Amino acid sequence: MKNKVLNFINKNKILQYGDSVILGVSGGADSICMLYLLKDISSEMNLTLYVVHINHHIRGKQAQNDADYVKDVCRKLNVDFKQIDADVPLMVKQTGMTEEEAGRQARYKAFFERAIEVKIKEKKQAKNQTKKPDESQKLSLKENQENSAKEDGIKKNDPKERKNSYNNIKIAVAHNLNDNSETVLFNLFRGTGIKGLTGIPVRRDMIVRPLLCCTRQEIEHYLKSKNISYCSDATNKETEYSRNKIRLELLPYIKNNINKKAEYNIVNAAENLNEIWDYLNRQAAEEYNRYVKDEVLDEKAFNLHPAVLNQVVRKMIENGAGKLKDITRKHVLLVVGLKDMNVSKTVDLPYNLVATRLYHGISIKKKSDESNQEKTMEQCLLKNGKIHNTENVTITIENNSFSSENIQELLYTKWFDYDKIRELTVRTRRPGDFITVDENGGRKKLKDYFINEKIPKAQRDEILLLADGSHVVWVIGYRISAYYKVTETTKNILRADYIEED
Repeated sequence: MKNKVLNFINKNKILQYGDSVILGVSGGADSICMLYLLKDISSEMNLTLYVVHINHHIRGKQAQNDADYVKDVCRKLNVDFKQIDADVPLMVKQTGMTEEEAGRQARYKAFFERAIEVKIKEKKQAKNQTKKPDESQKLSLKENQENSAKEDGIKKNDPKERKNSYNNIKIAVAHNLNDNSETVLFNLFRGTGIKGLTGIPVRRDMIVRPLLCCTRQEIEHYLKSKNISYCSDATNKETEYSRNKIRLELLPYIKNNINKKAEYNIVNAAENLNEIWDYLNRQAAEEYNRYVKDEVLDEKAFNLHPAVLNQVVRKMIENGAGKLKDITRKHVLLVVGLKDMNVSKTVDLPYNLVATRLYHGISIKKKSDESNQEKTMEQCLLKNGKIHNTENVTITIENNSFSSENIQELLYTKWFDYDKIRELTVRTRRPGDFITVDENGGRKKLKDYFINEKIPKAQRDEILLLADGSHVVWVIGYRISAYYKVTETTKNILRADYIEED
């Protein structure tokens, strides 16, 4: 089992030598197995492990028992442990999300916050280690560096490579092969395109899944052979959930009556589709750059293979809407169908988009009729010192003990000088908006900033902003105003977190 997982990790470049790994551990069989295996592997790969356990406050005393169990395991294994409490029932009540979605969002938010803390901690440690050693330490330090470099295949005289090797942070979650096959079937029955049939990704950004090569049966056998106990969640055996029906009823029937290796075959098919999807995306990107200019698809693209043409159109819709949520194959085919229509024929699309047949191609743009324009969104976040968090944006105030050196370049978490902010709203753009672009106070109209960043016109009304009046504090997903940056003179810090919609 260990060798199987280690080979899978190396083959898919899931972890690198010297990584720090945040492990999401619920206490169930999968996550406990992942914890023990990565602990076993950690000495060979020089991994530093940090366990995060989330108490969702759904199962009362049983949930706390799970937390206590995970904490005890971490103590025995000498692994860093942190419990994070998330009031999922309250999230459901406030946002209208399902319990499952609220729990997932709470988990990943906690994982990423822990990753930030680990980054800060390791940055401080690295800074301390750069201090000049005395003569008695030099020999052992040199030997350790050379040995580490040899083990990692790193050139010992290349400090840049070594730094990259030791500063990678990953978030490991314990999905297994069965989860993967169940996801493929669930997406298939619910209705999906090729992407939905590619299964659970082995790695995406910081998130990695080292147990995707293992079946649930293999995991339970490993734990039994090592005499390792784990927690059980009764909800996993309830068939009122669609996924559980697939797990407990459908797949066992298929394995018993059609093919006992059905799960492996489903996952193999998903891997093949993933290769096709990757190739298709690469081809579509090339053709998009060749044939799409100023939101117009040149009619020369009509001769492309249908699969590639559909992907190009899908990308056009995504650029116009700023997202793909609620965009289906039906919408794509309606747009493609315009190539056989007369000039000026149109197709209405979600997000106030319209596709129009032109003499020389097809355009996808926002509707020009102002009566159809979506109203400007605006919600108060901070006024008169009172915080009003929203579903997508939360803010917290931190005191001056938070060093400016710890500010990280994260896409959806930013820090600001709290004392410079009068009031704060989250909204879309409006006339007169500006942003400070340099330390000298140089200003730029938001419209000009969008143009310089080559942000499509159709997306500009959808981009969320944090604003202090007309002064844009943060163009979410892009940059912050230089005026509100945290500096050495900052006394109080405002932290803003944006939770992206799926």
